[in-house]
Amino acid sequence: MDVRPLRDGEQEALLDLLDLWPMVDAFRARDFFARYVTGDPRFDPRDVFVGVEGGGIVSCVQIFPKKVVVRGRSVPLGGIGSVFTHPDHRKLGVASSVLTAAMADLSGRGMELGLLFAGPVGFYESHGWHVLPIRRPLLRPGAPDPAVLTAAERFEAARDLAEVAAIHEAYGADREGLCLRDRQDWWTSLANAGNPDEEFLVHREGGRVTAYLRAVCLNRFLLISEWGRTPEAAEPLAALFAAALCERPEDPIAPEGRTSAEFRKVAATVPLLDAGLEQALGARGIGIAHVDDARTMVWLAQPEIFAQRYGEPFRSGDSAEALLRRILPYDRFGFWQSDRF
Repeated sequence: MDVRPLRDGEQEALLDLLDLWPMVDAFRARDFFARYVTGDPRFDPRDVFVGVEGGGIVSCVQIFPKKVVVRGRSVPLGGIGSVFTHPDHRKLGVASSVLTAAMADLSGRGMELGLLFAGPVGFYESHGWHVLPIRRPLLRPGAPDPAVLTAAERFEAARDLAEVAAIHEAYGADREGLCLRDRQDWWTSLANAGNPDEEFLVHREGGRVTAYLRAVCLNRFLLISEWGRTPEAAEPLAALFAAALCERPEDPIAPEGRTSAEFRKVAATVPLLDAGLEQALGARGIGIAHVDDARTMVWLAQPEIFAQRYGEPFRSGDSAEALLRRILPYDRFGFWQSDRF
């Protein structure tokens, strides 16, 4: 088997393979993955590693170069996604070979961390990845308040994007693991975050945006994928959460076969709720529980450089996991799902 980067002109063959991915949401697999291939202006075939057998692509791994904030500093990171092997070529070491090649490339290009969201955790652990023990919040609605749905405004990019982007940058400055976005990253996120559609709500005060919230259907459940607020807007943001948890006569993102009431009765999100927001959610009667989520995994691609960045000694015999635990704030590390890969 030949393991190599994807070549320009092989994008359709790659999508033919990924079309075999079993989907539970409204997307056809080919259409879902096309957003990260033919629909992403920053797509580079060299970011995809493939296994080729008999002239056909039988396995693939895609690298998504990002920059994330860790302890107030920008760190180059490689997201790993679109990991798939043809059913006829599984259990033969094919996926391991392709993943190993992608990891070597990620490290060789100066990315210090790898990040992925795994199903088969053991497979990635055998390649040096470590589980981040995330405690994922689950939100349940308080007393019905239809007024919050009426007050929430739909995001309009031409009107709102500049103000939302400024909130995103300021709100995320002291939150761990969030991606930095330039304008092109924003347009890519807006194009690709839906599943297939996205609910994007804003609160405006005095003619300007002071809070925003993004939500999608993922695996047939409601996911609040991102939010942000100005310092004084904890309550308006809580109202947007309440709106996201409010059933509606016509639900644009509820999956087929689930009523809006069923779909909106619980929402998962990421562990980035700030204290002021939690207080405002509690005042609205929105319940918050936490569940363990062991699917977020990290890999230390450049241990010495990563340690040096934070003035941490990389001791002889130090394990990558020990170094990660000294530097990464495991209990506060999050990642907006709207930056997903």
